[in-house]
Amino acid sequence: MTKHLEVYHEAQMLFSNWAEFDDFLENHPHEAAEVRFLESVLQPGMKAMDVGANMGVTTMAISRRIGQEGEVYAFEPVPRYFHMLERNLSVNSLDNVKAFPLALTDHVGTVGLYDRDLSSGIVSEEGAPKLEVSSTTIDDFTEEQAVDRIDLIAMDCEGSELLVLRGAENTLRTNRPSVFCEIHHGFLSQLGQSASDIFEYLRHLGFKVRALCDTEMRTADNIESSEYLVAHR
Repeated sequence: MTKHLEVYHEAQMLFSNWAEFDDFLENHPHEAAEVRFLESVLQPGMKAMDVGANMGVTTMAISRRIGQEGEVYAFEPVPRYFHMLERNLSVNSLDNVKAFPLALTDHVGTVGLYDRDLSSGIVSEEGAPKLEVSSTTIDDFTEEQAVDRIDLIAMDCEGSELLVLRGAENTLRTNRPSVFCEIHHGFLSQLGQSASDIFEYLRHLGFKVRALCDTEMRTADNIESSEYLVAHR
């Protein structure tokens, strides 16, 4: 979850009830569009991952949609964001969410993240402090936690998209989860990658991939102008 369209403060991301959460969405069309799309593909009882959960907007939306029979695994490696994620989950009694202070990538160990204004990522930014955080892969996590299935992977990881998916190859092949991935073209470019690389990786694993754009989640004219990729098998 990143900052879009207008600046908001961290205090605005602490929700003491669902009314405050829905008010936030009314005033933030980018986040609201993500929530609407996720609600359209999720069903009660599903198991989902939220990669780059930040302070918990998409996590809360997924939790509400899948209900008590479902389960959410939320990942946020930056301590101050993770603290607010935990507060939002606790205040709203979201018992179907398990939150982990981990970065998901293509290896187990550590990774350097740059803590920007209300977001973080592996691409350096002048003036942004660098944090060394614990990392794992989706494949290792699901094995260690004995997760029997994953139905959806939602990702907003600021340039780590392809790395996260490479670390999830076995899960993608065997579980066949849907993937909803926000694309950060500038960050990918700085890493020598592109949205086309993500598209081809998922297509090679047997997924049908669509590129989406704007808050109406319309099909993008071309993949390099997309804001999201959504994939299904």
